[in-house]
Amino acid sequence: MNERISLTMIVRNEAAHLADCLESVKDKVDEMIIVDTGSTDDTISIARRYTPHVFTFPWRNDFSAARNFALEHATGDWILALDADEEVQCQDPLSFHALINSAKDKEAFLLPLLNPISDTTEEYNTFHVLRLFRNNLNYQYIGKIHEQVTLPDQQKVGFATSPTLKHKLLPLKICHQKRNRDLHLLKKASQEDPHNPFLHYYLGVEWLMLGKSAYALPFLQKAYSSLTDDNLLFRAPALKYLLVTLRSLGRLDEALALSLETSLHYPNFTDIFYLGGLLFEDKKEYLIALKWFNQAIDCGIPPALFSHLTGSESFLAYYHLGFCYERIGKTIEARGAYETALELNPRYPYPLYNLFLILLSEKGSALCYQNLADHSFLSDTLLCLTSAELFFLSDHVEHAYLCLETHKDSFQRDERILYYHGKYSIYSGRAHAGLESLNQITTDSSYYPSAQSLSIVALILLGDYLKAKSLAMTLWKNPSYRCEAHIFLCLIRLTQKQTISPYQQSIRGKETLSPITELLLDCKRYRSHEMSPLFEALSQGLETLMTSSEDGFETLLNDYGQRIQDLNNRIVTKFGHGWVDKR
Repeated sequence: MNERISLTMIVRNEAAHLADCLESVKDKVDEMIIVDTGSTDDTISIARRYTPHVFTFPWRNDFSAARNFALEHATGDWILALDADEEVQCQDPLSFHALINSAKDKEAFLLPLLNPISDTTEEYNTFHVLRLFRNNLNYQYIGKIHEQVTLPDQQKVGFATSPTLKHKLLPLKICHQKRNRDLHLLKKASQEDPHNPFLHYYLGVEWLMLGKSAYALPFLQKAYSSLTDDNLLFRAPALKYLLVTLRSLGRLDEALALSLETSLHYPNFTDIFYLGGLLFEDKKEYLIALKWFNQAIDCGIPPALFSHLTGSESFLAYYHLGFCYERIGKTIEARGAYETALELNPRYPYPLYNLFLILLSEKGSALCYQNLADHSFLSDTLLCLTSAELFFLSDHVEHAYLCLETHKDSFQRDERILYYHGKYSIYSGRAHAGLESLNQITTDSSYYPSAQSLSIVALILLGDYLKAKSLAMTLWKNPSYRCEAHIFLCLIRLTQKQTISPYQQSIRGKETLSPITELLLDCKRYRSHEMSPLFEALSQGLETLMTSSEDGFETLLNDYGQRIQDLNNRIVTKFGHGWVDKR
């Protein structure tokens, strides 16, 4: 007979997250117990859509008291504890039941919890947390803040690799609010129990995450020195955070000494070798850094007792291998490392920037494009968009266009693809094709206003001033885009050789400088088989608007100066310094 599992939660003003949490777990538990500690939003009504067992508990600055109150109302044989901003990542509705049935000698399980650094790049810190345990009086919460479950017998605690819990990546403002709240409670708890290493650990982490490394350092030092390997679930992350703190404070030699010492004590703690590699990289000791990053790769994913930064054994380590190889002049090895990093995690695009610059410098734009295509990087939406933008920014507009034109049909309808395909079509002399893509972007898309601006550029290049003006007037109706609309209305007059008064040119003053500059820089990348007189008129109109103010004139001069410098740099790269000196 399957034993029953009760979900227990304490919540307060979690309307933004609660439904996602409960949806992820509703078919995996037999009962839901939700305790509200004073919500003023829709949290309670959302909870009642999923369970009739919704209780209130007056908040008394004591998380354990609220959680133990929830335990009192649970009738299941086992407890699964979640926070509202967490979700269960597992499709199998019997996943938790299978786990507890698999190990009859266990009474509690540590589950992997992913704490995201970035969801888009799939960077996570993984911790194992006690969230699944038998529902009996042996397992109760202690501690007013960052509460823990009492463990009567550690031999009866098992490690699970699945199901996985995932913490939501919250907005920075919300994170800081929660951290400041927790700091207040932690300080009070620490005054009552000044030698508690767990409180020191949490105080250090909160200060570090608030960007206050100097405040975090003494707490993390105390926590690491006080905790033993019997508490490796805390000592290991305390060590990691201590190394991160020392690095952020510029105390590299201290951090390296600690890395060297602990790498001998914990030879399978992957993250120590990765962090050590970063420290040697910071000190420009690239050959030694290479050894440490390779050791991190050899270690692989560490044992569950250690906290772990996803990628420190794979794509992150290879990215930094590439960087170090570049610095010592081994570009072939650097290319291989960057390519491996991208293959391991296409969601982490940063190696592509370095790889692109190497390929462009060594092989030129055509072979650079072919290399990216041969490695199937252009078949991935993010890497394709990134490659196209890199080609565009390096003035290779035709290959920017080809990236999206060749591969856009393999992607499902994606308005990012439509927008950038439209942009690169226009600036490669294909205004009609650009308009066709931009017209497919829906009015509720975040790209829609920018697509309207690009459409005006295309219409000007096609000489359709009537439609261009009509579109600019439509853009004017959106208060957020009146500055851009004003610029286009002036440009339409200038490209038609009509005059505009100095007042019209400067009516929005410095507000127009940034969008005019951006538009002018994009236009300078325009490439076509034949330069259209309309394009020349558009460029001249933009320069006229730029020079209508002193700041704009100075910006234009700086741009010309930078372009001359870039040209010199390219000549030096190809022919050496002597060619420039003899000109």
